[in-house]
Amino acid sequence: MAADPPPRARRIDAADEPAVDKGKGFMRNSFLEKLLSRLDRVGREELQHQLQRLAGEKGFLEMIFNTLLEGVLVVDPKGHVMYLNTAVQTLLGLNPDRSLGSDVRTLLPDLGWPAMLRQRSVISRDMEVTYPEHRYLSFYLLPIEGQRRALLGYAAIFHDNTAAFQRTQETIESEKLNALSLLAAGVAHELGNPLNSLHIHFQLLERDLKKLDDPRGPKLLESVRVARGEISRLDTIIRQFLSAIRPGVPELQPHDINQLLRQSVEFLEPELRDKDILVETAYYEPMPTIPVDSVQLKQAFYNLIKNAMQAMNPGGLLRIVTVRTDTHVVISFADTGAGISGDKIAHIFDPYFTTKRSGSGLGLFIVRRIIREHGGELTYESQIGRGTTAHVILPLAEKRVRMLTAGEVAEAKEVKAEVAKQEDVKRTPPPLP
Repeated sequence: MAADPPPRARRIDAADEPAVDKGKGFMRNSFLEKLLSRLDRVGREELQHQLQRLAGEKGFLEMIFNTLLEGVLVVDPKGHVMYLNTAVQTLLGLNPDRSLGSDVRTLLPDLGWPAMLRQRSVISRDMEVTYPEHRYLSFYLLPIEGQRRALLGYAAIFHDNTAAFQRTQETIESEKLNALSLLAAGVAHELGNPLNSLHIHFQLLERDLKKLDDPRGPKLLESVRVARGEISRLDTIIRQFLSAIRPGVPELQPHDINQLLRQSVEFLEPELRDKDILVETAYYEPMPTIPVDSVQLKQAFYNLIKNAMQAMNPGGLLRIVTVRTDTHVVISFADTGAGISGDKIAHIFDPYFTTKRSGSGLGLFIVRRIIREHGGELTYESQIGRGTTAHVILPLAEKRVRMLTAGEVAEAKEVKAEVAKQEDVKRTPPPLP
C-alpha cells in the first residue's frame, strides 16, 4: 500500500531539527545549550569565535529568507512581531523599523489574529489587500514549538496568488461573454424577424397610400415614412449592438489619438452643452500615431464621455488628458461627479451591473472588450464626493492579444520540450523582492 503523502504544513518543532556536523552545518540547539551551560569555563577567544559564527549564520539565514518570494512573518506567543522578511514587507507594505516589536493585531487588524493565536494549530486563509498594491494573497499560520511542546511563537507564510486569481477571473469573464453573445444573438434574431415583417408591410401600405385619392393621404403617407424610419433605426441599433458585443478583429490603421478624442468631443458637444458640462483638455503634443481601429475606439470614447456626463450635475467639469510613456499612451477621463463606492467599483465591468436607473449595464463591459482587443487595458479609480477617473492604456506599438487554440498549445509544448532537450537552458535566480 502506498504511503500517505506528506502534509502540506505542520507545526515547526525545534526537536525535529536534524543532526548536523558542528563544523559544517548550522549549530544545533543542543550545542548552544551546552555552550551556555559551560559559559564560565569557555575561554574568551573561543567564545568570541562562537559568537562570530553565530552572527555569520544569522546573517546567512536572513539572506536566504530575503531571497524567498513568499513573505515570512514571525510573532512571539503574545503576538509581537519578531521577524519579517523583505517579501512580506513588499506584499503588505510594512516598515521593518516600525513593525518589529509591534502587536500583529494592531499591525494587521483585519485578519482575526486573536482567534487564530488561541487555536494553536495550522490555519490557512485567503485575503485581499489594497495597499501598497491590489493583491490576492494566501497565507497559513503555523505554531513554532520547542521541547515538551512549549509554544515559542508563530510563523505566518504569505503567498501572492494575484496572477492565478486574475487568470481565473479572465476565464469567468470569457464564459460570461460567450453566454452574453449567445443571448444577444437570440434576442436580435427574435427582434429582427418582426421588424423585417413590419418594414415590408409599411412598404406595401406606403404604395397603397400613394394610389389613394383622399385628402388625408399625404398626412398618412408622412406618418408611414416616419414609422419606416424608426424601424430602420431599430434595425441599425440591433446590428450595432451585435457588432459591439461581438466586435470583429480591429482594422488597425495609424491614427492620432488626440484627433480621435477631438472628434469624439465634437460629436457629443450638443449633449454636453445642453447639460452645461465644461470640457477641459490637456493633450500630449506631438502625439505619435498608433495602430487602432478608429470606429471601435471612438465608440469606446463616446461611452466613457457619456458616463462621465451622466455622473455629473449641470456645471460639472470633465477633464480629458493624454500622456505618453516610452511604451504606452494613457488617456484619462476625470469627472467631478459623486464618485463610486468601493463595493460597487469592483463590479462595474460585470455584465448588466449598473449604477444608473435606466442603464443596461453593458457599456463598460463592451468598452473594456474593445480596449483589450487593442492590446490595452481600462482601469477606474474613484473617491466618494470627489469624482471618478477612467484610464485607457494603449500600447504605442501593435500588441494584439488572442486565446491560443488547443492545437497551438500542444504544438508550443512540443517545441518547448524539444528545445529543452537540445539546449542547456540557464535560469537566472529571481531578483530580490
